[in-house]
Amino acid sequence: MQKRYPEWVNTQVVMKAIKMRDQGILSKQLNLWIENLLEIENRDN
Repeated sequence: MQKRYPEWVNTQVVMKAIKMRDQGILSKQLNLWIENLLEIENRDN
């Protein structure tokens, strides 16, 4: 299955998601989205 990414991403939304992830308050689904989008490692592993 091919990964689907938006053609553009709103920088403010990504920055807010990163801050919320750092605070541990990002929903599981959005956390997976930001990890996949930015190709970062999952903290739980």
